[in-house]
Amino acid sequence: MRATALVIVYTLCIFAASAQQKLILKDGWAMQSSFTTAINGADVSQKGYSTAQWYKVSVPTTIIAGLLANHVYAFDPFMDTNLARIAGPQFDTSWWFRKEFTLPAGQKGKNVVITMHGINYKANIWFNGTLIADTAAAKGPFRFFELDVTKLVKYNGSNVLALEITRPFNPNRRGGDLAIDYADWIHYPADYNGGIINNVEVNIYDKVAVLHPFVETNFDLPSLKTAHLTVYADVVNYSDAPVDAVVKGKINDDVLFKQKVHLDANERKEISFAPEEYKQLNISNPKIWWPWQFGKPNLSRIQLSAVRNQNTSNTVSERFGIRQVTSQFITGNAREFIVNGKPILLRGAAWSPDIFQRRSAKRQEQEMKLVRDMNINIVRSEGKFEDDNFYDLCDKNGFLVMTGWMCCGAWQYPERWTPAKRVVAMASDSSMMYWLRNRACIVTWLNGSDMPPRDTTVERSWLTIEANLHFPNPLLATANESDSKVSGKSGVKMAGPYEWVPPAYWEQDSGKVGGPWSFATEISPGPAIPPYESLVKFISKDSLFNTSKYWKYHAGTMQFGNTHIFDSALYGRYGTPTSMKDYLAKAQAQNYEAEKAMMEAYGQYKHVTATGVVQWMMSNPWPGIIWHTYDYYLYPAGTYFGMKKGLEPVHAQYSYKTKEVFVNNSLLKNYAGVGLEVRTDVYNIDGTRKFTEVDAKNVPGDSVVKFLTIPAIEGLSQTYFVRLQLREPKGKVLSINWYWLSQKEDELDFKKSTWFYTPQSAFTDYTALQQLPKTSIKIAHTAAPKTDSTTQLLTVTNTGKAVAFFVHLRVLKNKGGDDILPIIFDDNYICLAPGETRRVNVTYKNTDAGSSTPYFIAEGWNVDMLHSTQTKNTAVVAANE
Repeated sequence: MRATALVIVYTLCIFAASAQQKLILKDGWAMQSSFTTAINGADVSQKGYSTAQWYKVSVPTTIIAGLLANHVYAFDPFMDTNLARIAGPQFDTSWWFRKEFTLPAGQKGKNVVITMHGINYKANIWFNGTLIADTAAAKGPFRFFELDVTKLVKYNGSNVLALEITRPFNPNRRGGDLAIDYADWIHYPADYNGGIINNVEVNIYDKVAVLHPFVETNFDLPSLKTAHLTVYADVVNYSDAPVDAVVKGKINDDVLFKQKVHLDANERKEISFAPEEYKQLNISNPKIWWPWQFGKPNLSRIQLSAVRNQNTSNTVSERFGIRQVTSQFITGNAREFIVNGKPILLRGAAWSPDIFQRRSAKRQEQEMKLVRDMNINIVRSEGKFEDDNFYDLCDKNGFLVMTGWMCCGAWQYPERWTPAKRVVAMASDSSMMYWLRNRACIVTWLNGSDMPPRDTTVERSWLTIEANLHFPNPLLATANESDSKVSGKSGVKMAGPYEWVPPAYWEQDSGKVGGPWSFATEISPGPAIPPYESLVKFISKDSLFNTSKYWKYHAGTMQFGNTHIFDSALYGRYGTPTSMKDYLAKAQAQNYEAEKAMMEAYGQYKHVTATGVVQWMMSNPWPGIIWHTYDYYLYPAGTYFGMKKGLEPVHAQYSYKTKEVFVNNSLLKNYAGVGLEVRTDVYNIDGTRKFTEVDAKNVPGDSVVKFLTIPAIEGLSQTYFVRLQLREPKGKVLSINWYWLSQKEDELDFKKSTWFYTPQSAFTDYTALQQLPKTSIKIAHTAAPKTDSTTQLLTVTNTGKAVAFFVHLRVLKNKGGDDILPIIFDDNYICLAPGETRRVNVTYKNTDAGSSTPYFIAEGWNVDMLHSTQTKNTAVVAANE
């Protein structure tokens, strides 16, 4: 390491000046295993070394992702138990990643620094024949490494970077490596995500550089008229002599500031611009960043340049949000987050990356559209961090992100860390603070997941780092309810459930487990069964039943390696399925009602006892049958639409406990004066209406208002329906929300609650749904095509005398083809009263639809399948099959 310096920091460089200041080394890499090929670092990092027999890859990539990209395996790794077939001793040895590159012309004499983000787990790094960092120094997937290669670089001709990477071992165990861990989510890939999991960059400077700018916002709350901005940045002298420079700053092209800086040889230091000294940083009437439900997520831009001898050495630019996040405790121990002085109920789900850490901007954008469509306002990411594009999308869409360290394995037991691992942990925390502190979307950082750090010196050290780097948001010691000996109460909880519980569960909990009190950072009613169209993509048709070994393999692990609890409830509540098709129809209904109820309960008690809830999870790392809202193939099914319905911004909902009807307004819009109107209808199983009431009340912004209590109804059938319609008086319908209920209610045995579920002592009776009277529907659809997308308006009418129950709308690429995915429906799995007409918009990308004619299907529990083909832009009426 004689001619280089290894600096463990993070540099985020989105240059607005010359593109020559940064190269991203993405394509043209070669990858090979040392298990099959003897490789010498000094040789492989020289020009002319042959990689003809190596795998061609693009970075970022893990080992297995690279092998899959090279079509090494003649099978789908997701089908049945094929993942277990990707195994062998080759994954336990080191793998080489090699890249040749040239510098742009005219850079001679400048400083060249290689920045790496995401070495999993440790590497010997060679450059032009010289070892510049060994595995003791280059270790940890969440760290950012700076390697100054100025004395080794070839300004003309080829340079060669070669990394010998060894995967992590036992990250899921105490004493293992501090790497990516999946706990009980999935089976681990054989490489444990070994490889390069984020960008490799070459940065070029002229002696001095300004790095990782950060803008901190403070308001004179509750006033938002003036934002007081403080700007921080690091300045580095890469030369062996003192330098004088000027750091020039600009915010949104109209706020200018600058500061002279003197740096000793090889000095790195922080500079700041305080609003007390730089009056222009007191911004009047600022464009504020808001979570989407409270306003526009306006983004600003900070640009800093390091200037030496009137020449710009580098320019770094980042987007940021003018916003301030704080928190407070309500009811003594429930942490409520506050954005720009406004308390906000956070309701969302937990993100997971692909099992092989494969990322694409297209996929991320597709998923974020689904996130927004579900009305989610918070995304949790536990111990797995994405790339800049992911956080860009969260910033732009007005999502909040809860993130931090992982549970259960090596990260959870710092008392077992060696001194070397402690170095990795501290450097990782520093890197993450540099990387994420400027992100508008980040609402909090968790220094622990399932418990506070068990070694108090670790939490104290992390808190010191976070304070020194000015992390602007609340810091939590843990995602659970434990008190930290260092930082006190967390104000959040992880009291379960993670398995099926009925809708009645949420309000019956008296404050001991998962009910609507405090902030539930991970919680779920368990399995989320994909539809048949997705299941057959990863479970062989002849094994497609809910007790097969392949079914269980695609559940979770340990306690969650089957769907027994969910299935017992389904059989007891809806009746024993007559076929797998019947099972899947009932599973969608059970997923829908459970997910909706959880979100509604937390909404009903917001700002009183409840402050937040995170569904475990939003997405799966691979095709699975538990813990997701949409499946791996982006198919939105029962869980998705239950979540979307329960999170409607202005929503009418029913209390399973009290039979009351409430309106939850999650917007700041005030419906006082004009008021809102709720129509409540109750239907018998045969479709006769037994009760109707219309109520109108004022609904202030961000409030919950009770509208009525449904009285005892004479002549009500054992199983019945409640329909709630919310609208502006004589105006727009804001919500239509259906419930199927029974006079025999679910009963829970809270005394037998465990950390992952509460058992039922009796099941509700929905078996009458199997004998619903038949009805008929018709669908008209018209298309509104645009350049890149098409919106179909589906008009669905129930022409019969019974309730049309749980009608699933689908749009296929063509007759007999696959569903168009991803796809956005205004609503789905809908119910219709006799004579009712619903209008549902459906939007999809034209590229996802293909070139054939779209084909429409509607199917429900008591409705024969309906199908039709789109014809240009005219209305088409579908007929029953």
